[in-house]
Amino acid sequence: MGTTDGDNQPPPDCRRCGLFRDEPERLERALPGLTILSSASGSTRGLAGICLARHTFQDPEPACSEFRPRPD
Repeated sequence: MGTTDGDNQPPPDCRRCGLFRDEPERLERALPGLTILSSASGSTRGLAGICLARHTFQDPEPACSEFRPRPD
């Protein structure tokens, strides 16, 4: 696997982007019907989240041109 700058960090993806919302509480507010069967903390959601750049609910992907690092 490639690295971003030689420090053994994985390449950036949605999970490290400030425009990707994957916190269960935020997902439940953004998608009210999501809790009909379970909570956003459930295993069926996996790693999916909302991409604010694309306006999609999706699994994490390799970083796109809209990538913005999440603040630490």
